[in-house]
Amino acid sequence: MSAAAVLDPDALERLRRDVEDCEFAVSFVQRYCSMLEARVQRIVDALSIGDVDTAMDAVLSLKASSATVGTCELAGLARSVEQQVRCSDIGAARRAASCLAPAADRAEVALHGYLVACRPG
Repeated sequence: MSAAAVLDPDALERLRRDVEDCEFAVSFVQRYCSMLEARVQRIVDALSIGDVDTAMDAVLSLKASSATVGTCELAGLARSVEQQVRCSDIGAARRAASCLAPAADRAEVALHGYLVACRPG
């Protein structure tokens, strides 16, 4: 998996420009990273018990926040899980969701690089 497929730095630049505040963008990325593991686990847990409402809520949250920070791979996987849940194919959704944690790990590594690069000095 290439770094470009994991993270789109242009999305982070758009976020920074849109809010006209680099500190906010950095804070948003830090908050995203701090919530990422729990978001992924919520999806996996909900699918494991067939709770499609919770799974859908969690996957939409992950998809939107991932798109905002530019974690393309993760946003794409979340989209895939969402589609499977919408089609009521929980087995396929579970299989797709099993790829979320490793993708989240790659996203965190890429975002950490962004945060290091944003530090002044």
